[in-house]
This record gives sequence, C-alpha cells and structure tokens, in this order.
Amino acid sequence: KDRIEQNDINVKIADIDIDLYARNSEVFVKVNGMEIPSNNLPYKHPTAPIQIKRKGDGISVIAPSLGLHEVYFDKNSWMIK
Repeated sequence: KDRIEQNDINVKIADIDIDLYARNSEVFVKVNGMEIPSNNLPYKHPTAPIQIKRKGDGISVIAPSLGLHEVYFDKNSWMIK
C-alpha cells in the first residue's frame, strides 16, 4: 500500500504487474495496466502460472510455482501467504 488513505496494492511477479484496488464497494484488478472485468474471473495469465480469482468479498492472486502462495485483497484488508 502506498498511503494510508489509498486502498491499493501492487504485486510484481517476474515481468507481470498486478494492481488490486478498491473503488466504492468493489475490488478491481489490472494486469500490466489492463483492467480485468470481474465477469472474466477466474483469470489465468496466458504466459505465466498465475491465477486471479474472486474469494469472498475480495480477490486472490495465486502463483505457487513462482513462490507466491496467495495475496488476498478486499476493500478493508490484505493478506500475503
């Protein structure tokens, strides 16, 4: 998170840039600057073993073969495993 008043998190895995952010009451995701519509979740990256899916009120980024078990983000909290 960059600032306390900002409710965003950025995950960088290899050359892939994933932004998770809350606007109003929803959580959104961008991959390399392109927003992934929530109706396209779960999303699997075409060239890397990364999966992004809805989990409860938030979004999880999962990439265990790249050393990241899970990053979970919702509008109130985040968790890294």
